[in-house]
Amino acid sequence: MEQFNNDDLFEKDISIEEFDHITDGVEDHVFSDRYLAGKEKMMKTYTQKKKAKMTGIFPKIAVAAATVLVIGTPFAVNAATNGAFFASLWGTEGKTNIPNHTVTIVESEKLDKNGNPVKHTFEMPKVEFADMDPDKAEALLKGKLNTKPVTAECGDYKFTVLAVARDGNGIAVEYTIENEKGVNLLNYSQHDNEAKGAWNNEDQNFMYDFGAGPGKTYVDLSKSTSTKLFCRDYLTDVSFLSKYADPDHADFPTDKGMKLHIYEFNDSMTNLNKAKKDLFKNIKNDVTVDIPFAGTIDMKTCTSADGDSIKISPISMNIKGSAKLYGENLYGDAFDPEFAEGVDFLKSVKITYKDGSEYNVFNSGDKNGKGAVASYAYLIGEKESISIMFNRLADTENISKITVNGIEFNFK
Repeated sequence: MEQFNNDDLFEKDISIEEFDHITDGVEDHVFSDRYLAGKEKMMKTYTQKKKAKMTGIFPKIAVAAATVLVIGTPFAVNAATNGAFFASLWGTEGKTNIPNHTVTIVESEKLDKNGNPVKHTFEMPKVEFADMDPDKAEALLKGKLNTKPVTAECGDYKFTVLAVARDGNGIAVEYTIENEKGVNLLNYSQHDNEAKGAWNNEDQNFMYDFGAGPGKTYVDLSKSTSTKLFCRDYLTDVSFLSKYADPDHADFPTDKGMKLHIYEFNDSMTNLNKAKKDLFKNIKNDVTVDIPFAGTIDMKTCTSADGDSIKISPISMNIKGSAKLYGENLYGDAFDPEFAEGVDFLKSVKITYKDGSEYNVFNSGDKNGKGAVASYAYLIGEKESISIMFNRLADTENISKITVNGIEFNFK
């Protein structure tokens, strides 16, 4: 993968349309407030109901299709074998540390007083990755990483799910997408990896979904080719989304596993949407396969005297906080769960281990975003609850404390 440095990371201006696509998705990115402060509603924002609609909570439709399903021979479940998955899902494989840097976007449809396109410059956060010894990783996950490959074919596409882990708060899954004629399912780039992840290409007639909550798709650019993509998804479990979904059509993960849905339509999604046709009444092939979990990774809970709580596993954490924990946002507004989201009041999250070492998960930086840190795989929140998927394995056996917005949660 190309090494990105501070001086040349975003040396070229990008358009507002490009930036919107980079950050387009089903969730409000934790930095969206800062971006919005710099321009007039540049980035799209969505209600949680809209998020639920766009996360693949689709009806089950029986369609005759020529499909092949193969349950692969299980990999040996030991540190030596799973070390590769630890490195790719939560380590440094295919990733490069990203320093703090600036990005300039151009609003080509708006002109300044001199007749030039309006430009805005934003501070982007530092992202750092870290590996863990495979033996320690294996001990932490306690055999809950399922590495039994599942392969499904639909049309010219072949999907292979290589590994999946779940803790009841989040799901991490590694998989490949192959097509000898070219993989066109996703729009992806280094910029997408840094922002909200790869996003669906609607100018073709295929779509897939894991049936979980919103998340981020990271494409390993160092291994991917035009005919085979190596992907890692960091998904939220769906407890809070259930109230937005049609129970007759919801297909959420269970303790046993989740489902991979693959759809082939009669025309491109762009054409069908322009014609105002229902996508799911225009399906050519429909494939659904089960992706089993190897159990649920245990989460530890720490509760403060004020009733705020943190649940954490090696792969994710969930914060449930009060007005005292969240305090005020960048504009001086006090947190109120009836009218605000805790994620917009999050200023910092840091894990301190018993040996004094630290995992700086998130820091919003100053009011301009300088010094920000985003060393996580995915972050989303609703009301007072915030879920964070880690970009490395957290050593939950040796945590001394977790500090959120300056307030300490001490672990025994």
